[in-house]
Amino acid sequence: MTRRVTYRYIRPPHPPAEYTADVLAAGPEWIILEATLQPSRPLRIDGREVLAAGYRAVWFLHRDQPWDVARIYRPDGTFMGYYADVTEPIGWSGDDPDTLQPIVDLFLDVWIAPDGRAYVLDRDEFEEAVRRGVIGARQEENASVALEGLLKGAREGDFPPEEVRDFRPLGTIEGLPTSQNSSSVGAVGRAP
Repeated sequence: MTRRVTYRYIRPPHPPAEYTADVLAAGPEWIILEATLQPSRPLRIDGREVLAAGYRAVWFLHRDQPWDVARIYRPDGTFMGYYADVTEPIGWSGDDPDTLQPIVDLFLDVWIAPDGRAYVLDRDEFEEAVRRGVIGARQEENASVALEGLLKGAREGDFPPEEVRDFRPLGTIEGLPTSQNSSSVGAVGRAP
């Protein structure tokens, strides 16, 4: 039976939204989740649709990091790239994904194409949130520092982290990544 977790996601000033995802793996330093995406609108990069309703995401949460990152797959299983949210540091207790604290989105996002090109998304929404006081000065500074770290890492080939770049689902159904349950990283495969 697939283990599922429901967690809260906050994008100020909106009330928390709840999402449910399959738990692929969990440990004291990371949680890996899988879910089908339902964005309000498709994301196009350089005229190409890279994320839309029905696409799958394998999300990697790293304890105390101010970001999450996902591998994005089309419904046919084609890998499209990486999507990273700048957040407040992410936390949970022990290795239990059910204790995942609400994830607070700080507006800035980064798309990283398979060839390593990085694109900053939603900078206008971030600037508007700062102007309106939706996020405070500390959050603004932390988000800006996190964004610069992600972009520097992408330029230098250090972001996404190796375990994200090398991730391969163990099972597939019609080419789609499928959930694997485990309490260790053994639930995921590594690239050959």
